Amino acid sequence: MRKKLALLFAVLLGASGIVSTTANAISLNIDIGDQPYYLHGPGYRSGGAYYAWVPGHWVRHHHHRVWVHGSYIVR
Repeated sequence: MRKKLALLFAVLLGASGIVSTTANAISLNIDIGDQPYYLHGPGYRSGGAYYAWVPGHWVRHHHHRVWVHGSYIVR
């Protein structure tokens, strides 16, 4: 009976160690892409023209892939 009680205590103690280590997990977020840095929203009117946000994208430039940042264009 004593061995069973010691084994049960050891299992419970080991399980509580597993639970406490998972409670200290680290969260890591990685954002990929171009975050819009607009102030007016995805589109706005100014001086009779409508400006629309175009997100960033990859292009080929002299046999290399280059990231082009997002910007406003006149529509």
